[in-house]
Amino acid sequence: MRRWRSRLVAAIGSAAAALGLVMLPATTAHAACTTYYVSSSSGSDSNDGCSASTPWKSLSKVNGTTFTAGDQILFQKGGSWSGELQPQGSGASGSQIVISSYGSGAAPIIDGGGAAATVYLHNQAYWTIQNLEITNTSSTAAVRSGIQLQNDTSGILAGIHIVNNNIHDVKGYWSNSGGVQPSESSGIAFNVTDDNTTSGWDDVQITGNTLTKVDAGGIYIGSLLGLNHDINATNVVIDGNTITDAGGNDIVCVFCASPVVQNNVATDNGYRYSGAGLWTAWSTDGLWQYNEVSRQYRSLYDGQAFDIDNHTSGTVVQYNWSHDNPFGFTEWCCYSGFAAKTSVVRYNISQNDGASNAVFPLMSGVDTGSTATVYNNTIYLPEGNNGKVTDGTPNGTLTFSNNIIYKLGSGGYSTSRTTWTHNLFYGDHPSTEPSDSAKITTDPLFVKPGGGGAGRSTAAAYKLQSGSPALGAGTLISGNGGKDYFGTTVSSTAAPNIGAYNGAAVSGPTATSGAYWPLDEATGTATADISGGSNNGTLQAGASWTTGKFGAGAVSLSGASNSWVDVPTTAVDTSGSYSVSAWVKPSSLTGNQTYASIDGSSISPFYLQLSGGTFAFTVRSADSTGASYKQITGGSPTTGTWYHLTGVYDNSAHTIALYVNGTLQGTTAFSSPWKATGHTTIGRAKWNGANVDFANGAIDDVRMVPRALTAREAYALGTGAAGYYQLDEGSGQSFANLLGNTASGYTEGNTAWAGSGKVGSNSLSFNGSGTTMAVVPSSVIDTGQSYSVGAWVKLNSLTGNQTFASLVGFKVSPFYLQLSGGKFVFVTRAADDNGSTATNVTASASAATGTWYHVLGVYDSSAQTISLYVNGTLQGTTAFSSPWTARGATLIGAATYNQGPVDFTNGQIDDVHFYNRVLTSSEIQTLAAG
Repeated sequence: MRRWRSRLVAAIGSAAAALGLVMLPATTAHAACTTYYVSSSSGSDSNDGCSASTPWKSLSKVNGTTFTAGDQILFQKGGSWSGELQPQGSGASGSQIVISSYGSGAAPIIDGGGAAATVYLHNQAYWTIQNLEITNTSSTAAVRSGIQLQNDTSGILAGIHIVNNNIHDVKGYWSNSGGVQPSESSGIAFNVTDDNTTSGWDDVQITGNTLTKVDAGGIYIGSLLGLNHDINATNVVIDGNTITDAGGNDIVCVFCASPVVQNNVATDNGYRYSGAGLWTAWSTDGLWQYNEVSRQYRSLYDGQAFDIDNHTSGTVVQYNWSHDNPFGFTEWCCYSGFAAKTSVVRYNISQNDGASNAVFPLMSGVDTGSTATVYNNTIYLPEGNNGKVTDGTPNGTLTFSNNIIYKLGSGGYSTSRTTWTHNLFYGDHPSTEPSDSAKITTDPLFVKPGGGGAGRSTAAAYKLQSGSPALGAGTLISGNGGKDYFGTTVSSTAAPNIGAYNGAAVSGPTATSGAYWPLDEATGTATADISGGSNNGTLQAGASWTTGKFGAGAVSLSGASNSWVDVPTTAVDTSGSYSVSAWVKPSSLTGNQTYASIDGSSISPFYLQLSGGTFAFTVRSADSTGASYKQITGGSPTTGTWYHLTGVYDNSAHTIALYVNGTLQGTTAFSSPWKATGHTTIGRAKWNGANVDFANGAIDDVRMVPRALTAREAYALGTGAAGYYQLDEGSGQSFANLLGNTASGYTEGNTAWAGSGKVGSNSLSFNGSGTTMAVVPSSVIDTGQSYSVGAWVKLNSLTGNQTFASLVGFKVSPFYLQLSGGKFVFVTRAADDNGSTATNVTASASAATGTWYHVLGVYDSSAQTISLYVNGTLQGTTAFSSPWTARGATLIGAATYNQGPVDFTNGQIDDVHFYNRVLTSSEIQTLAAG
């Protein structure tokens, strides 16, 4: 008879009780042959099972048999069974009992159908479980696993190998307040009894499995309490598994001695239950390497990619690729006396981690009297990622050496009880930047910053180009591991590079079409194309930096012949559709002043410019001074004022257009484009082979796009949107910000493309279930100042709270643009606390299902008010004077409360837009016009 632990039953109440008791046969038959065949279609339990022509049929027949060393139990491919598989017996060292498959076709399916486990081995050893498809479906969540291994003995059970299985849709459960760990409720779960301290495992191999939508986690080795136990899991290898949409933890090893956890890929996990991605506790000398963790989330606690937890020592986290994890890359847990001992974090690459927390949060988990070293890692935080780099105060000694921290967001550092040496800090330099007598602050010259994606190999974007100041600039580290992230040798005697790459300089990528220059460097002469096109530029001698319209800076040009920015590549193909835009602030209105262009041999193909005291977009029909031209003019500029200009050539319509501050100035026919192949220029043009039309003023945020922007897109750019998500991609999980100033967003749970939208070709569809949401791992707006946020929504249901857009605070969202009580509401919170005061503005009329609405909320810091608009009409305004800045991710289709996602939308969302200012009523009406 088997019963789940009473303490776990208590934690989940009647859900676990519904599982009941599992009765084992009073007597079991002994195996009569060596290989047994099981077929759901042609089998019979009256057969001997000893051949493919005389197979057994049912799981109960298998469960009623005691197998011995060397036996095989083979399920026919293409077959399916429902219920719990619980065969009896144990193998022997060197002679496993193997559960596998035979025949041709799809892997055999075993569906637990809500049982406590689909495959269950109780106090058994030397089993291999391989090549099966395993599910455990139910309409309700409860404590259940896909494969469950239980050790209730006081000894060691050896030889459990779980290989190449497809485990999915395991409807498990875990309670944040249950006081237990999910060691009996995961895709693959190993549980040792807490009734003694000596039980354990040896020779555990978990390799090549695929786990999808498993709860409460992916792979868990430990016990219900997870504390006060001998470290008796030895020779543990967890290698090459793929884990997607696990509810909480991805891979956990507790009570593990020298485990090797490597080559695993964990993506889109942690949205239903708490937990980090890959973590260890109460263990020694763990090696966690060559893994990829991305888009990890949390329901309440943790959420980091890696966690070096309590009572660990000798943990090494190395050669991992971590990206887009809003709650951080690596934490140490938890507090003095209950924390991590010696640990090393080295040669990892982290891209866009920590937007909702810090890259290295909870440093207090470095225990008193212990040490942690963090060296030769590469950290990249793009614009909009305003999370901190480090947070918390170590109780022991924490040293950072030879790391590259390329940070464009505004987050800072916690530096108490930390030592920093030979690190490179580039980008934003907050006042809390650590003291480092050997620091470097110049561009490390990555191949393609921000260019990593799915797959460890994509981190090659963070190799170093010729001229990088990080080459050979590091300090020697004793016992440095001998190789870098890419397998390149790291010498024990010669100074290494700074960062995770220790090889020689590599060539930069070939420039590609399209570019975006934020012009925010504010120092030096280099300016980067952050679109990934590698069309980087250089300020000429007469150009300098000044305060920008957006971001940290802008380029200041004097009108002199040496005052411009040269880009030695061709940013767009001018023989096809293209768009060019820039923010400009003229210092003079005389003459021709070209803000952006490309060189032909004799002239420029286009001129985005000031001409005759007005703005103009001018195009020429051939690379000759005698070529005909077309021009559109508009606007009445004054000096000292910022304006946004967008010129568009549409090769399908054969037209050009000019927008000023997002407003169309006119269109005209043009059908003679030609391809210029010269340099791209900011602040001048070419005429008759000479440089001309030098700009006199400031230029910021220049873009060249290899397609014709729509009027809606030009409006978003021209009105200074901070983020504009059109949601028109129609496939895949990613969606872009038109502005290009934040990382792309991604969908989670059951979010799908709707196939149609209110604006453009598509929208996102949400079904209201938990974890169905979209995440932008950046803070799109600053909620401590004035802001506006709007979206088109079409609802399937009017019940409950449904949030369309919000930001993530640590505990709550600063605002909720939502439906509540059947009406549209804009809610703001007075502080980042569950109990903080909520201020509401509610629409006058109830919403209806199946109808598109434009819903927009505004916070005005000057007036200290919030307002709600529905379909461009003001619904109300009320006082609000307690804004605060949330530095977390941006959510579409959900919000945050009590540190977890809530208020999931049931319907479609389209065209979500954010502004760091108060929109005018006419602007709101334009957005609401669709």
